Amino acid sequence: MPSKLLIINADDCNLTPKVTEAIVSAHESGIVTSTTFLINLPMAANVVRELLGARKLGLGLHLNITLGEPVAPKSLVKNLLQKDGRFRKQADYLERKFPSVSEILEEFRAQLQKFIRTFKRLPTHVDVHHHMHDYLPFLEALYEVTKKYSLPVRWTRLLSEPEIRDRFRSVRTTDHFYGNLDPRTYWTEEVLRHLLFTLPEGTSEVMCHPGWVDDELCSISSLTLPREKEYRLFGSKDLKRYIATLGIKLADFSCLAKKR
Repeated sequence: MPSKLLIINADDCNLTPKVTEAIVSAHESGIVTSTTFLINLPMAANVVRELLGARKLGLGLHLNITLGEPVAPKSLVKNLLQKDGRFRKQADYLERKFPSVSEILEEFRAQLQKFIRTFKRLPTHVDVHHHMHDYLPFLEALYEVTKKYSLPVRWTRLLSEPEIRDRFRSVRTTDHFYGNLDPRTYWTEEVLRHLLFTLPEGTSEVMCHPGWVDDELCSISSLTLPREKEYRLFGSKDLKRYIATLGIKLADFSCLAKKR
């Protein structure tokens, strides 16, 4: 096995049709190897067909409790919702007023089962929209929903804490994670090339958000124009060649099934 395995994961698949199209395009022409799908949002049949046709693109699940409506019955996840029946916003959790783990788990399980019904297969891995598993109740629910199938998950800073790492020692995740969570900034070629040149041994995930901007995206996301800049970067054939010269092997999360 190569000493450096790199997963380039594009978040927010199915956020809008244009975002999904850009992700598939960046996979076909560039270095995106994996994506995670927002299963609770409306989806078109052609989107599902397009993703099933991209056979080399790892397809994971982007669990989501901050945008749109739940998959689980609303009566079972009341504390995840606003008065209009839609999910609470990310900002509502900044004061750490969390719902119970059981309610989060109810929704996570419903989303995983919907993914399996839709794509007729398990996701390659699971992560959480807006990185909500940086908060312990969401990490606990994530662990519970994935352990039945031993699904890999995205690294979280909580796993760097010895007590938590010991508690969740069976979680499959990468050795290293790189991503920018600030919607005002984005990956640049200079920053990405430096990371690639200095990439450590082991498995690494780079999180990115390629997409094409339209009115629909602007109405639901604060991350807009940076998506197009990241599309041009992560869809680059030049970077694909550069990675090959460094002895880095591009992969998706299925590589973690062989880890340990």
